Amino acid sequence: MIISRSFLSVCILMSIFPMAVAAQDADDWPTWGHDQERSGWNRAETGLTKNNVSKLGVLWSMKLSTPPTDIVLSTLSAPVGIAGVGTPQGSKNTLFLLGADDTLFALDAADGKILWQKTFPNAVPVKRAATWLCPNAANATPVIDRQKGVIYFVTSDGKLRGLALGDGAERLTPTEFVAPYARDWSLNLIDNVVYTTSARGCGQLEPDSQMASALLPKGTGVQLDPGAISAADVRDPEHPRVTHFYTSGGRPAGPWGRGGVARTAKGIVTQTADGPFDPSAGNFGHSVLELTPNATRLIDSFTPTNWKAMNARDLDFGSGSPIVFSFKGRMLIATAGKEGAIYLLDAANLGGADHSAPLLRLPTGNDVGSGTEPGQGLWGAMATYESADGNRYLYLPMWGPPAKDLHAFKYGSGPTPNGSIMAFQLADDAGKLRLAPQWMSPNMTVPDSPVVANGVVYALQTGEQTLQNQLRPGQQLYERPPPGTPRPTISAADAAKFRATPVSNLILYAFDAETGKQLYTSKKTISDWVHFTEPVVAFGKVFVVTHDAHVYAFGLKR
Repeated sequence: MIISRSFLSVCILMSIFPMAVAAQDADDWPTWGHDQERSGWNRAETGLTKNNVSKLGVLWSMKLSTPPTDIVLSTLSAPVGIAGVGTPQGSKNTLFLLGADDTLFALDAADGKILWQKTFPNAVPVKRAATWLCPNAANATPVIDRQKGVIYFVTSDGKLRGLALGDGAERLTPTEFVAPYARDWSLNLIDNVVYTTSARGCGQLEPDSQMASALLPKGTGVQLDPGAISAADVRDPEHPRVTHFYTSGGRPAGPWGRGGVARTAKGIVTQTADGPFDPSAGNFGHSVLELTPNATRLIDSFTPTNWKAMNARDLDFGSGSPIVFSFKGRMLIATAGKEGAIYLLDAANLGGADHSAPLLRLPTGNDVGSGTEPGQGLWGAMATYESADGNRYLYLPMWGPPAKDLHAFKYGSGPTPNGSIMAFQLADDAGKLRLAPQWMSPNMTVPDSPVVANGVVYALQTGEQTLQNQLRPGQQLYERPPPGTPRPTISAADAAKFRATPVSNLILYAFDAETGKQLYTSKKTISDWVHFTEPVVAFGKVFVVTHDAHVYAFGLKR
C-alpha cells in the first residue's frame, strides 16, 4: 500500500509539474566522471573559459547536516547535478549529494539553499565495529536519470533507492542491492540498469543471504561480503531485478575504484584489487574485466603479466578506475593503479589471445613500488579530452614524483615530490600508439581525479594523509615490513584519527588543457581537506566538497 500511494503521489506531482526535468540538452553532471564512459569531460559547459576562469571566486558555501567523524573519511559523496529540475519553488539547476549518514540532499545550485533533504535510518544491527577502512556508512556517488526525473542511490543498509528529483518522492521500491554496510562505489546508469561495485569485505552477510552463497569457504554467523559487480534493472520501478557477478569468493580481488563500472560497446568494464588470479576458481585479482549488460557473464579480461609481483607489493589495480573513449576510429580503455603505469587497451579485445597484452604500457611514477606507506601511483581515475583540432589528451592524477625514466614534459613546473596532474597527448604512429608527455602541474599534496570542461582542466589538491598506518619502529617510508611483523598496538579510534588528520588543505586548480598553464588556484580559501572526490563543473560553476560537510560553489562574481 505504501508503494502504491507513493506512485500515485508521483502521478499527482507530474500533473502539477509536467516538466519534472527540462527536456533539452543541458549542462548536467549526472554521474561520477560526468558520463557513462567516466571520461570526466563536460562537453556542454560554456560559461567558464580559459579567458575568464582566472576570476573564479567562492559564490556560496553551505554546511550540510551530516556530522564529520574520523572514522568516515568521505563525509559527503561527490556532487551530481541536473539543469532545469521542476520543483515546488520553480525550475532549478539542482545539485545532489549523499551524506555518510544516509541523508540525500538537493541544493539550489544558484545559492546553495536546501530544496529538500531526506534521511533513511538504517535498522540493520551493526555486528562489527566501524574502522576507517570499513566505516559502516553510505559511500557511493548517486546517479541521475534525466529522462525519468529520478535519482538513484544506495543507503548503508544496502538498499537501492530512487527518488523524484523535484521533491524527493519515492519512485522505486527500496531493493536489496549490496550487503548492509558494504563499501560500494559510484553508481552508473546504462540502458535502465543501475550498476555499482563493492569490495574490501566491509558488508555484513547473514548465512542465508543471496550474496553469502558465493562465499568460499562457507562460514557460519556474520560473513564478509565478496567482491562484486551488482546490477539492478529498474525498467519496472515497483519490481527491480538484481543480479551479481562475483570477483572472488571472499574479500580479495574486489573492485573498489571509485568510478565503479564504465560503459563499453558490449557491456561494462571495471577493474579489481590484489588477490589470486584463477578464473577457473572464480578469482579475478589484478584484472580489467568486461561483462555483459546486467553483469551476468564475463566476456573479456586483461591481467598484466607481472600480477604476482604487483600482488606481493600491494600495487594492484584496485585504486583506479577505467575510462573509455574513441580514438581514430576505435574504442580504447585507459587505466592505471598503484603501480603507476598507464595501460591502454583495445576495447574490442582487451588483452589479445592470452588476455595479457596491452596496446601500450607506460610507467609514469611510483619507482619505489610503494603501495600504502605512503600511497603512490594512481588513486582515482584519469580524465580525457579532445581539442578542437582533434588532439586527444589523457590527464593522470599521480601520487608521488614522476618516474625517473619518463621522458621530460613539454611544459613542466619543477619538482613534484608529493604528486601532480600529468597530461599526455595520444598519438598513432603508423598503427602504434604513443603517449607523449605534454605538461605537468605544480606539486600537489595530493591530486584527486581531474575533470575537463571547455578546454580547462580542473583538479583538487586533497590535503589528505597518504600513510595508511603509523610506521613501525625503525620502518622507513616505502618499506614493506616482513610478512608476519606485528603492527604497533593502536586503537581503531587512534588509527582513524591518524588517517583523518590532513597534512595540507584542499586547493582547487584550473589549467589550460593543452599547455598546462595555471589559470587559477584557490590557495588558502578553503582550510579543510577531502578524501576520494572530484570537482564538478556545471551551470557555469565548479562545485567541491570537504570533509567537514561543506559544499562550495566557485564561479564568476558579477
